[in-house]
Amino acid sequence: MGKVYVVGVGPGSPEFVTRKVIHVIQNSDIIVGYKHSLDVIRDLLEGKDVRQITLKTQENVYADVVKNLNNKTCVITFTGDPDFSESEIVDRLIEIFDDVEIIPGISSIQVAASKSKIPIDKSVLITFHITGDIEKEKEMLLQAIRDGRNVIMLPRPWDFMPQQVAQFLQENGVDINRVNVDIYEFLTLQNEKITKNKLSNIEDKNYSDLCVMVVYY
Repeated sequence: MGKVYVVGVGPGSPEFVTRKVIHVIQNSDIIVGYKHSLDVIRDLLEGKDVRQITLKTQENVYADVVKNLNNKTCVITFTGDPDFSESEIVDRLIEIFDDVEIIPGISSIQVAASKSKIPIDKSVLITFHITGDIEKEKEMLLQAIRDGRNVIMLPRPWDFMPQQVAQFLQENGVDINRVNVDIYEFLTLQNEKITKNKLSNIEDKNYSDLCVMVVYY
């Protein structure tokens, strides 16, 4: 059986890919990933067997790789850090490949915390990058804000973005006029955008799927 690595390639800019991850990619045979994560490491892919996946195709691609892995080395790439926002998929990869080595990456959560000057160890981290029910995570968010804690979070692109976050907190008794929010889109990329405002005054717009929120008093 070959070797399978699950690696984080950072928030977007190739400058944030670690030397360890670069070394593993350079010495691998098969590279698997979503388009965005593959774009980050595009300069490292020449001569590799590259398998681009989507939510619909990923299971079939993983099944084909495990069937034909033999003594090859496969790297499965994720943006950010696979230990944080990709836990559901990583659990599934462990089921499929049995033994995987996880190499952490720099997460957009870390970059957002640095830009907002809010320490991670004094914040509550929440990811809404979950396919199923998010009520537990929403309750965690509400309790953290009620307790006056900082929250660094990844909203869910299709139904729990900044506008829905503000609405949810307001409906549950939070005075959103007092709550600050920093919204980061396309972190570390050339089109990076930062919006700082009160939760009550956030723009009614379509925010990027590549979005991080820092919520604090």
